Amino acid sequence: MASTRQSRSEAKRVEILRIATDLFLAKGYDGVSVDAIVARAGGTKTNVYKHFGGKAELFAAVIEELCRQIVHSFADMDLDGMDPEEALRQIGRRFLTALLTQRSVRQHRVVVAESVRFPSIGKRWFKAGPESAREPIAAYFARLQKSGRIRSGVAPRRLAGLFLDMLSEEQLLRQLIAGAATPSPREINKLVDDAVGVFLHGAGSGKKK
Repeated sequence: MASTRQSRSEAKRVEILRIATDLFLAKGYDGVSVDAIVARAGGTKTNVYKHFGGKAELFAAVIEELCRQIVHSFADMDLDGMDPEEALRQIGRRFLTALLTQRSVRQHRVVVAESVRFPSIGKRWFKAGPESAREPIAAYFARLQKSGRIRSGVAPRRLAGLFLDMLSEEQLLRQLIAGAATPSPREINKLVDDAVGVFLHGAGSGKKK
């Protein structure tokens, strides 16, 4: 009986989180009330306070869950049997495909808009998003350095940050600020191929002076 109550409670939590995500992304933090969430999810405000503590904590949970979805898109990949170039291509494609959806772009807009008023939101987003995204890639780079497949001298976590920034920074800004369209799969493949090539082989001509 207790397990049944627990499963119902968890199902309600998931439903509240799903509905709150849709509302926050569509209307921003100020445009959403707990009443509006409850009206869509059913139940009472008590459900929201029980599971999340209040609107601000629910908003933080929404942001963390959206970040986890992006990181999960590539974090569980088995990369060790691949050539490094192909491994980075696969990481890059999955990462950009998840990052550059309209849903993800709306998440970034909301976080930027609210992180001044709620600094803890920005910190939680950074930990659940950029920091978590770097971890599996940094671990992979560390293994490549140990095996001699890429040079040492730069910390693996720094390498992971440089690689993800090469992939995402310009494209994300184009969508956030300039209203650019979501890149097509073909465009994403080209972006990834260019970034991986420069990251692994540099931008020099290879000619000696």
